[in-house]
Amino acid sequence: MWNAIVMALLWVPWMAALVVSPTSRTFAWWTRLWARITLAGIGVRVQVQRPVSWPPEGAVVYVANHQAMLDVPVAALGIGAPFVYVARSELRRLPLVAGLLRQSLSVFIERDAPRAALSALAEAGGRLRGGHSVLFYPEGTRSYGGALGAFNSGGFRLAEREGVPVVPIAIEGAWRVLNEQTRMGRPGVVTVCV
Repeated sequence: MWNAIVMALLWVPWMAALVVSPTSRTFAWWTRLWARITLAGIGVRVQVQRPVSWPPEGAVVYVANHQAMLDVPVAALGIGAPFVYVARSELRRLPLVAGLLRQSLSVFIERDAPRAALSALAEAGGRLRGGHSVLFYPEGTRSYGGALGAFNSGGFRLAEREGVPVVPIAIEGAWRVLNEQTRMGRPGVVTVCV
């Protein structure tokens, strides 16, 4: 509920900023603002461990585990560098989210349609060539717990094909502070290791 209120309040200026400057940098600035407000509102602190030399030079493929919906704002704060999402196509049905993702240069991927997924990966390759890093959740869905699911290879193949590094992101604790069934968060700490 809190997230929906924050999203609704920020949506118009966020979209306006993306219309004027549709870049990963603009998207990242607004996404981090939304993430800070959302996480503070439910009492979630993000502990981040990153390399000394951060952010990376040039575009990269970020890959992160996916425990809960909370991983989206947590990743935005934890990565701390501009990127766009490779998001599941079902998010196109959420009007506020879909508009932001479309305008941000994010890519929608059809998880169960191999030909469409290849097209989305080609589009993500274009983002990398344009200097925009991309974030994949290679498990393809949330795990709803601490266990790590099997990874799909699309993000890794894309990085290899485009000649860019893969930067792994480990998120721990998101599933403990967000009840996915009630969509209610509780105070706690989520750790992000880059």
